[in-house]
Amino acid sequence: MGDRGGLRLLVRPRLGPLEPAWDALVERLPLPSPFLRSWWLEQTARGVPRFLLVVDAGELVGGLALQEERWLGVPRLRVMGAGALCPDHLDLVALPGREEDVAAALAAWLRRPGSRVLDLEGVAGGSRLAAALPSPVRREVVAVAPWAPLTEDPDEWLRTRPRGFRATLRKAARRLDEQAAAHRVLRGAQVDAALAALRRLHGAQWGERSNFLAAYDRFAAASRAGASRGEVVVHELAAGDEVVAVVSCFEVAGRVSLYQSGRLCAHGWRNAATVLLVEVIRDACRRGLTEVDLLRGDEPYKAGFASAARELLRLRAAHGAAGRLALAALAALVLGTAVRKLAGRRLRLRRRRALPAPSAAGQAAGQAAPQGVRAHGGDLGLVRQR
Repeated sequence: MGDRGGLRLLVRPRLGPLEPAWDALVERLPLPSPFLRSWWLEQTARGVPRFLLVVDAGELVGGLALQEERWLGVPRLRVMGAGALCPDHLDLVALPGREEDVAAALAAWLRRPGSRVLDLEGVAGGSRLAAALPSPVRREVVAVAPWAPLTEDPDEWLRTRPRGFRATLRKAARRLDEQAAAHRVLRGAQVDAALAALRRLHGAQWGERSNFLAAYDRFAAASRAGASRGEVVVHELAAGDEVVAVVSCFEVAGRVSLYQSGRLCAHGWRNAATVLLVEVIRDACRRGLTEVDLLRGDEPYKAGFASAARELLRLRAAHGAAGRLALAALAALVLGTAVRKLAGRRLRLRRRRALPAPSAAGQAAGQAAPQGVRAHGGDLGLVRQR
C-alpha cells in the first residue's frame, strides 16, 4: 500500500468488488483491449497476481495488472497473463484526466526500495506505461497488429481488399457452398462445446508445434467467463455435423478481435478458414461493430483482411543492483533466442528453395504445398499459433 497526496495505491491478488469499476476504465481507454478485461485477467494470471489499484476517496481511478515471478532470484514483474497466450494492446488503466496521477502513483510503487525486473511485452504503442517504470527503459517494437475499420455494409470493407484476395474468396465460397458448408455463431453456454472443437482442430493441425495448447485450460476458463458476459464468441464453418474450421473472437467495446483458430487440413477444405474469417467480419459489420483487429503477427495472409497496423512494444527496466544484473542476463537470453530463431528461419528458407517444384500432375491431384508455403490470397493456417 502506498500514499501520494489524496491517492492510495492498493496491491491486491484479485479485483473483487472493484471488477465493474476496472472494466469501466478499460472501456474508456483509447484502445480497449480484451486482454485487460477482468474476466481475462482473473483466469489467465500465472505466478503471483498483482493488481496495483489507485484509489481516491474509495473510487478506483486507475491501475495496472501484473504477475510476479522469479528470475535469477529477483522478482520479475510481467503483464498479467504473459506467456503462451500472448496478450496484446496492454496498458495502465486510468480515469480520463487522471492519467498523470495514476502513472505517478504506479511509479512510486515500482521504484520503491528493493530489486526487481520489469519485463512487459504486448504493450500498446501509445501507452503511458514507460513513464511509470524505473529509468532507463528499454523500448522495443516486438510485433504489429493489423486492423481495419468497419461500417454497417460488409461489402464496403470487402471492396477495400486486394483483387486477388477477393477472387480467391469468390472461388472458395462457391466451392464450399457446393459442399453445403454453413457458418454458425455460438454464444453464451454454446461456447463450451465450440471450445472443444477448437482444441481438437488446432491440435490436429499443429500438434506439438503449438504453444497455445499448453495454455488451453487457462484460455478456456477465460473464454467461458467472457462468454457469460457476451464478450467471447466462437464462429464455426460446418458441413452437417462436421466442423471444418473454427475461430474464437473477442467482442469488446465495439471491436471484434480474432484470436485463435483451427481447421481441417484436408485439401478439399482449403481456404475454409479464409471464408470463415470473412463471415466473422460480415457478422461484425451487420451488428454494428466498428473495427476488426487481427492481433499480433505480420503473417502474409493478414494483408488480405487489413491494411493498417499498430505497434506492440516490449518495455524492460530494472530497479536495484540485483535487478539491473538480472535484467542484463535476461536481455542476453532474449538476444540469443532471437538469433537462434533467425538462424532457424534462414535454414528453413534454404531447405524450401531446395525442394523440387510440384509436377503439373501433382498439382492437378491436389497435392499440398510444402509446410509453411502459402501463395498470395491462399488459405490461412491460423490466427494465433503461439
